[in-house]
Amino acid sequence: MPSDLSSPRLGDRVFNLLDDVSQRDLRKRVLGEVDVFQFDRRHELYAHMNVNYVRIDHLPDFDNYNRILDPIVRGDFFVTTGEVLLPEVVIREEGSDQISVQASAQWTFPLAFAEVIWGDGDDVHRETLPLVDTAAFGSQRFTWMVKAPGWKWARLAVWDVAANGAFVNPVWR
Repeated sequence: MPSDLSSPRLGDRVFNLLDDVSQRDLRKRVLGEVDVFQFDRRHELYAHMNVNYVRIDHLPDFDNYNRILDPIVRGDFFVTTGEVLLPEVVIREEGSDQISVQASAQWTFPLAFAEVIWGDGDDVHRETLPLVDTAAFGSQRFTWMVKAPGWKWARLAVWDVAANGAFVNPVWR
C-alpha cells in the first residue's frame, strides 16, 4: 500500500483500481505485498510491510500449503500494516437496500475512522464512520448499518490516526 502522506489512508491507487474492477463484476482480490530491493542490517523491514492474515484453523505442513491458498481464493483473509487487525468481519445484506457490517477490531494507535465502500455498477459510494473516541491499544466489536440502494459489492477498511489500516476485499451480494 504505497503511501501518500496527504491522504488519511494508505494505498489510494490500489483501492481505486479494486473499486473499478469490482464495478465491472471482475471479482479480483488485493493482496498485501512488500518490495524489498536491498536488505541488510541497516534496513528496517517491519515498517514497510503489508501482511495478509489468512483465516485458517492451523498452520499446515509444507506438503499441504493449498490449505493456505484455498482461503485466499475465497477471500477469507484481511490485509494490514500490522497496527490494525480485523480478526472477524461479516458483510451481508440487511433488508432490501442496506449493508450490515459486523467487525471485531484490535489496534495500536487510536482509530480515526472506518469506511464501508460499495458499488452499484454505476458509482462507487463511501460511508465514513468516525472512530475518534477510541484510545491506544484497544479492541472492540463494531456493528454498522449503511443505506446502500442497489449495492452489488461492499468492502470494509479501518484506519488509525497515523494512516495505518486494515481492509477486507469486496464481498458480492
